[in-house]
Amino acid sequence: MQHGKKLLVAGAVIALISAGFYGQLSRGLSGYERFLPGVIPGAKTFTVLQTSADTILYDAKDNSGKTLGLITGATSPGYGGPMTVMVGWTASGVITSVTVPQHHEDLPWWKVLGKTGFFKQYIGRSYSEPLQISSDVDAATGSTVSSNGVAIGVRSGRFVLADYLGNPYTGPAEPIQIGLPDIGLFLGLFAVVLARTLPKLRKHSWPRVLTLTYGFVVVGLWLSVPLSLTNIASWLVGYSPHIQTFFIIYVMVFGVIGLAVILGKNYYCFWLCPYVAVQELFHLAFGASVHPNPKLFKILHNTRYVLLFVALFLVLALKTPSVSVFEPWNVLFSLRGTADQWVLMIFALTASMFIYNFWCHYLCPVGAVMEIVLKVRKGLLGIWPKRKMTKNPEPLQTS
Repeated sequence: MQHGKKLLVAGAVIALISAGFYGQLSRGLSGYERFLPGVIPGAKTFTVLQTSADTILYDAKDNSGKTLGLITGATSPGYGGPMTVMVGWTASGVITSVTVPQHHEDLPWWKVLGKTGFFKQYIGRSYSEPLQISSDVDAATGSTVSSNGVAIGVRSGRFVLADYLGNPYTGPAEPIQIGLPDIGLFLGLFAVVLARTLPKLRKHSWPRVLTLTYGFVVVGLWLSVPLSLTNIASWLVGYSPHIQTFFIIYVMVFGVIGLAVILGKNYYCFWLCPYVAVQELFHLAFGASVHPNPKLFKILHNTRYVLLFVALFLVLALKTPSVSVFEPWNVLFSLRGTADQWVLMIFALTASMFIYNFWCHYLCPVGAVMEIVLKVRKGLLGIWPKRKMTKNPEPLQTS
């Protein structure tokens, strides 16, 4: 049994590595050329004027060779992966259009940008302006991550354009934005560590009630940043969030995983996760309880690993983190989602009325990730003493 299990794990790892290689070889960054005609429709020829990393500046001309404007193409980080941001400029550096012809954002959240007129805010802005979210441009409510992704692409184009015009942008640099949301998340994690570490608190159940309530109100309702598989999968394909804007995601991902690695416990699942609070409230209110037999529980419990494998395989092969978005908390706390996401959320909450923490025990990919982290940690710590004893054997006792 153990031999077969090891072979299964090894096969899964090999498959994921193969998917990663395929994704890297077949899904490189697309060129901007095919999007240029849509930025300045009257232009017929496009000449590269300047490049910098993943940002390119083009001169757009008509058939007579007259410059109709300038275009910048940039790649910036979105929630579900990289997005292509195309910006049309006048020859003097005033924005005429902002489009995103290629992205991996979840559609219900992405459509918010168009409905709220987010892109229109840029029209008429000069390259000499800071163009910062909140101070210069308002983010679309409910789609902050996507709004910031667009803003980063616009600013990347602005830097290249400013250099070309001989007036490099010297405005304020982007600071790492650490505010109340980051502090709120940090305090939540700290509270859980205390609740699970201090002997006087560990023997009581009320500290867990308090941390779950805190997670529901702060992490769920206020911040709406529960730990998602997409947050973790993004790093696997090289799409790290923009740290200046999304520092809270770094706190969430590295805080939760870091605590598990250092202290050997999962301080998020069942303690701070807002979706756990909702499930347990539903279960308590309904008053029913179904307990699968141990064998069936073990089989169903492993479903999480199957879902995790499928999601990571698709993320790596397609190089698109957004394909891993299926957790029901997205719909629950934003009230936006596709039809299948609504169906999954209703199903999971209904099941939680009868089965305690149904989603967590049987379907949650984040829970599976945390269990793998803890198992790997335990395995490595188990190997270390053996190696130490092998290198430094005890001297033989002689009579």
